[in-house]
Amino acid sequence: MHDDHEEGQDNPSQPKLTKKELAKKLRREAYQRAKEFKKNDPREIARKAQAKEQRRAAYQKAKEKSKAARLEKKEKVDLKEHVMRAVELDNRPLAPVISLDSVRKKAAGRKPVLLDDL
Repeated sequence: MHDDHEEGQDNPSQPKLTKKELAKKLRREAYQRAKEFKKNDPREIARKAQAKEQRRAAYQKAKEKSKAARLEKKEKVDLKEHVMRAVELDNRPLAPVISLDSVRKKAAGRKPVLLDDL
């Protein structure tokens, strides 16, 4: 860019830009061009797609880990409840135990049932 041809000279209605303002404007234009180039660059598009896949894979892995931890915790709680229930049942008064001898004594006083009688 030539020193004698600054922005303000093309259009007389615009004030002539100072060197500081001109540098700021040129930096902004360069930034906008670079931004547009980066937006359409195939390598940048591929990099973004790869990063997206990595994020998704990491999310799925974390989700599965969380689900496994939740299930393990639930199993521990269920086991604890099962054990507590068994202990509770063990502390109840027991029903009278029927021995085999008492059953034989009762059966001895009865008339045997034959299959032919049925």
